[in-house]
Amino acid sequence: MLFEQDPRWGHNFALPILFVLVGLAFNVEKNSCQITAAFGSYLTIPISLAFLSWDIATAIAVVFLIVFLLFYFIEKNRETELIKPNQRFNFWIKKHAMTFAYIGLVHLSLIFFLVRWFNPGPFLLDLPIEHHVSTSSFNALLFVLTIFAIMERYVKKVGKIDIPKLGFAWSILMVILPLIEIGIYGQ
Repeated sequence: MLFEQDPRWGHNFALPILFVLVGLAFNVEKNSCQITAAFGSYLTIPISLAFLSWDIATAIAVVFLIVFLLFYFIEKNRETELIKPNQRFNFWIKKHAMTFAYIGLVHLSLIFFLVRWFNPGPFLLDLPIEHHVSTSSFNALLFVLTIFAIMERYVKKVGKIDIPKLGFAWSILMVILPLIEIGIYGQ
């Protein structure tokens, strides 16, 4: 309904595609797929700063997803990866590509709170003012999810706490809490 009233809300079509892209890359341990996700995740910056209109941003996000899927199906049954640098650099990519992808996604929250929250004026051509409780809580929760996601790459348990399960539960909370807030506050 928001999109029908104000097409500037269309940026919310591109952003979930980027989250799906990074989520898929988490489960596919191929260099080409994870590098594609890492580069694609930084599309949050021009989207959040209104450098791209919603339709162009969505088209670019879809292209990243298609490239990811092409790499996935090409690499699915291969014995060696398409991108196979020397052993040291290969280890570095496997260790850090997804961390860069998570950092790319968290730029959504960084820009929301540090730039757009205090000065929405310059972005009004392509982005609406988003001072809604649900948007703010989603962006705040994304900071914590990013920490869990990066932590999960290096630590699986902290005491009796299973970090992957906690991260998954947190991601579900990130969906449910804003929906409850929309139900309560109507926005």
